[in-house]
Amino acid sequence: MLGTGSSIEGHLRDHAKEKYIGTAATSNALGDQKYLEVLGQEFNAMSPENEMKWGFLETSKGNYQWGNADKLVALAEQHNMKFRGHTFLWHNRIPEYAMALDGKKSELEKVVKDHINTVAGHFKGKIYAWDVVNEVLNEDGSGNKLRNSLFSRTLGSGFVEEAFHTAHAADPNAKLYINDYGIEAKNKKSDALYELVKEWKAKGVPVHGVG
Repeated sequence: MLGTGSSIEGHLRDHAKEKYIGTAATSNALGDQKYLEVLGQEFNAMSPENEMKWGFLETSKGNYQWGNADKLVALAEQHNMKFRGHTFLWHNRIPEYAMALDGKKSELEKVVKDHINTVAGHFKGKIYAWDVVNEVLNEDGSGNKLRNSLFSRTLGSGFVEEAFHTAHAADPNAKLYINDYGIEAKNKKSDALYELVKEWKAKGVPVHGVG
């Protein structure tokens, strides 16, 4: 049943047809059989909560912990669910070795590309879409539009475009998204993101959608 008192029978994913009914999943609950049952029955798309964020996945340079992310991807495959990767670049949960490169442009450029290439390559063919960058805008869409972060400070505003180009080259079949919050309604932040995406698209940046 879809809900108490509902007259519509079946599970959520049964009514999705060609669309996606998605959820964020955590590897911490993979031992909970009821959790797994509901996950597989109700949803046809999955995204990880934290397991693919840089600081969780690559705790130190070149030291990747694939286990938890691989388990979620395998679970999605088991239940014929699409998997959306989240995320290559975020201003939080950055490993210490990368934070130490603040102000060192060429070095940070290299580790960012290495990270995206390694992660996209590891999951290539298993991820239908990636949130390439996450929450990169200022809270109110003001100023230079991009929030002050390790990436914007050291690499400049072009880091978003480079991240998309790198991800696309690493996995050409994956859809690439920019993801943010507070943009569901028409406001300064959603207007700022709209203008940025329009600008990037005009320049040939492979932005396929907004999350």
